[in-house]
Amino acid sequence: MATIYLIRHGQAQFGMEEYDALSPTGIEQAKLLGKNLVQRKIQPTKIISGAMQRHQQTTSYCLECMQLSSNMVQTDANWNEFDHRDVIAKYDTRYADLNQLKQAIFLDSNPKQKILEIIKGAVIRWTSGHHHDYNESWTAFCERIQLGLQTVVENSEENDVVFVFTSGGSISVVMQQLLNLSIQKTFELQLNIANASITKLKTGTLGLRLLSFSDFAHFEGEHANFLTYR
Repeated sequence: MATIYLIRHGQAQFGMEEYDALSPTGIEQAKLLGKNLVQRKIQPTKIISGAMQRHQQTTSYCLECMQLSSNMVQTDANWNEFDHRDVIAKYDTRYADLNQLKQAIFLDSNPKQKILEIIKGAVIRWTSGHHHDYNESWTAFCERIQLGLQTVVENSEENDVVFVFTSGGSISVVMQQLLNLSIQKTFELQLNIANASITKLKTGTLGLRLLSFSDFAHFEGEHANFLTYR
């Protein structure tokens, strides 16, 4: 039976033009994750990364601290996050302009609540199935993640330890499949996936099993200030 570690990327630069890049905090999160995996004596036999910059950077900093070669890494774009900029812009065309989006959020009396309000409204529209103007539909996104997961399972051998560096949306879709969640519960779960956390799966004759969700023990104690969710 193979063990699959779904690893969410470190904190990205939310609200910046170059969102698809780790923030300074995100870089430290990836390094702490790598050091923790060494302490736990967890050694991957296979490593897969989404194609996005934040996936690749998290992979690189983590592996550097584990003293593992980047030659082990296979890139699979099926593990990429959905296009949140497109989903938000289709919800409100004003937000296609990043500056207007930032103003709507950071000039609000409660920026954190405003972010959640925009994301929730955008996701409800996207997942409703009533609109067909997206670069990638909700159904297509789910099918893509299913393909990525299926590829990992089919190419894993007994006792393999597989690291998959990906995003919160991708991990939440895997959880939806395993736990038969509603779309609403799926996105509620996504909001509770910590940056650089580990969701652990096990393959077997009866299919995939969930062993742990959003494990961020490496950000407890002296490193508690590195715990972030977005």
